[in-house]
Amino acid sequence: MRPKEAGDLRFPHLDWQKALGNLGQREIQQRRYRHFDDVYVGDPISVQGRQHLVLARLRDGDIQQIDWEHQHISDLQLEGNRNIVDTTIICFLPFGNVIGVIQGSPSAPRPTALQRWLNSMNVTHEELAVMPLVGKKAWEKLNSAEAVNFFEMRLRPGPMMFPSDAEGLGDFSRKAHRQNPDALITLTMKIPKRRGFGRDTARSRGERRLREDVQHFISEFGSLVGPDGSVDRAIAHVTLSTSDGALVEDQINFVSDHITAQKPVFLRRSEGQAPWYEAAVHAVLEVAAAHESELRDAVRPMP
Repeated sequence: MRPKEAGDLRFPHLDWQKALGNLGQREIQQRRYRHFDDVYVGDPISVQGRQHLVLARLRDGDIQQIDWEHQHISDLQLEGNRNIVDTTIICFLPFGNVIGVIQGSPSAPRPTALQRWLNSMNVTHEELAVMPLVGKKAWEKLNSAEAVNFFEMRLRPGPMMFPSDAEGLGDFSRKAHRQNPDALITLTMKIPKRRGFGRDTARSRGERRLREDVQHFISEFGSLVGPDGSVDRAIAHVTLSTSDGALVEDQINFVSDHITAQKPVFLRRSEGQAPWYEAAVHAVLEVAAAHESELRDAVRPMP
């Protein structure tokens, strides 16, 4: 995580243990945030003396249950003031403002929902941005690029992964995937070159918009990018300025420069066992320990 306007990672590690502890002292109604029709609630949790977070989204619509004793399927009725929720576990690592996330279901809160929720809770004086931990060099190139004139990504067949509220490249990808769920889909966007010298107004505008679209897409759906992710190819061609003012072309490969890991988690739910979320927290921390050196390198302050 970083302040929204930060151009690099040069900001101090936030004291998330203190911030989560303060949040836990608030009434749960004060930890509730609405974004359009979605309602989110955060609940700080403690595992082995460290604070983490469960972020829940209230689930809309009727939910059914099966009654094996009476042999029928019916609407699920909850007693008292209760709601069914989809949950995401967020683990706060002890270095570099790095978090690990496990979604309990495809409709559970995504990192962008965490970003909105944290900012609504005013946990810091800065407005925070939750961003995928793409390697530092890739982000440096994208953020300092004069222009992005080419972007290509490939979507693997599988279940729908882009939510209905996706925008920009995410929305374009969702529609293509919905129409062709069993296809390997390659999306390519290229700003055509014009004859003559320099860049005309239309080309400059297109390069600027494409750069913004790529930044938004990687920030929003970076968790889908990777060798084993739903997006197994994501490449951008960028124009960079050199120290002498010249412009050079370069390429960013977000797949090879993306830090990602997958781990199956089986939550224990029987009586007398550890809390249901503990297995998810341990899974995130195990993966973080296995990738600690590259995680630390990605968030190491630049000279």
